[in-house]
This record gives sequence, structure tokens and C-alpha cells, in this order.
Amino acid sequence: MIIREKDFFKEYIGVWDEGAEKDAPFITLGIEVLLKDYYGDLLDAPPPFPMKEGEFILDLGCGWGRVLKPVMDRKGIGVGLDISGKMLSLSRDHLKKNGHIPRLTRGDGTRLPFREDSFDRVYSLLVLQHLSKENGREVMQEISRVLKEGGTAHVRVPGRFAPENLLFSFLQFISIHVFRYRDPIRMRFYRPGEIRRMCRGIFSNVEITAHEFRPPWNFHTKWTWHYILVPRFLHRPLRKISDRLENLANRHLGFLKPFGVVLMIHARK
Repeated sequence: MIIREKDFFKEYIGVWDEGAEKDAPFITLGIEVLLKDYYGDLLDAPPPFPMKEGEFILDLGCGWGRVLKPVMDRKGIGVGLDISGKMLSLSRDHLKKNGHIPRLTRGDGTRLPFREDSFDRVYSLLVLQHLSKENGREVMQEISRVLKEGGTAHVRVPGRFAPENLLFSFLQFISIHVFRYRDPIRMRFYRPGEIRRMCRGIFSNVEITAHEFRPPWNFHTKWTWHYILVPRFLHRPLRKISDRLENLANRHLGFLKPFGVVLMIHARK
């Protein structure tokens, strides 16, 4: 990444290395991994994007390999990149355990170690949220560079105006600016218009879809991530409401998109 402070860069990597040792699924999926009544079992879900057999697919920020496995199960050629060596070690073990040959490399998204026109698709799950907006644009430029002509990127970022993210943003502001907490993976949030400006001149076509219209599950602090405040009997009904709002936002009522917890960028080279 384009970061001037080497110590800060080491802290950033250290967070993910530590997460790999403590609880990799939770670190890379967040509270979603605990809410099976709401999400279903995400630990072996299908790829969150369309794919064809034989496609070369890069998982940028692959973590422990959750998305790589279903890609390779469907005979895609999955390549994983992560900044954490320990996450890559977990991914290697996970793929070997399930009968796949790992194709993994360590690096960061602002300087992808691949040739131009290498991949049919690039997927990235909430990596940009932990980078500066400047670095975020660098990542999108690199994604475009390694995509084949006509290839597609599927990049997930957190939406600015979702209630959950507004609460998180407020608590993050307090921790950083009041308590002076040095957070190497602080979150950045995006608006649809901001995404389009970031992708302008990089991709030929950009579509944005909104996902997860849900209430805050907890207070999003370092100490409360695992504590779910919404009663479990409400999880399934909330899933149905979220699905309806998601359908309306992406089909008929575009003004709802900024309120999705996650925005998915579908960008074609």
C-alpha cells in the first residue's frame, strides 16, 4: 500500500496475522459468521458472483480461502492474494484439505504481482474499507490492469448511510479523535456517487447493487463484536425484510441503495 509510515504498515499486517491465529472466519466475515438464522451457513456458500467453468478468478484479500474453495469446486481457476502470511497459510491448508491445489501469493492491492490481462474476474470482500480513499482508487486501477478485456470486477464496500455503518462511524470517530486510539484498520464508507467518481476513467461500465438492509446488531466496538443485541427469534423475519428492501433498491427504488450496509461494485473493463 502507499503508506509513508513503515511502522503503521507493520501494524496493519499484524492485525490480520493476529486475527488468523485467534478467529480467522470471524475476522474476515465479521458478525455475519455468527448469524446463521439470518444469513445461512456462509462458511461454505457459493461464490457471491456469477462464474463459468475454466475462468481465471482473483480473490483479492482472500483471507483463509472461503471464497476460493467454492470457486475451485465449480472448476474455476482461483488465485488468492492476501497481505497476511498467516491468512495465506490457513487458506493453503483449507484448500488442500478439500482436494484443491492452492494458487496463493502474498501482496497488497495497490501493487498486484500479476501481468496485465491475467483474469476473467476479480473479487474483493470489504478490502477497500480498510484503505484510504487514495489507496482505494489505486486498487481499482490495479484491478482494471490485471483484468482481461471485457472482464468484470466484483468489489464490496460498506455503504455510508446504513444505520449500522452510521453508528460504527460515530463510535470510530470518538475512539480516534477523543480517545486517540490508533486504529490501523479503521473503516472507510462509500456513497454510490463517490464510487462512480472513483471508477471514472478506469472501467467502461459500472453498476452498483445494494445489500443487507438490517438494523445494528451490536455497538461495533473492539470489545462487543461477539455480542448480538437483536433477539434470535427476529433474525429470520429481518432476513425477509432485508431481501424485500434489497430487491426494491436494486430493481425499482434506486434511492434506497445508499442505505444498504454493503454496496457491491460490478465494474467491467
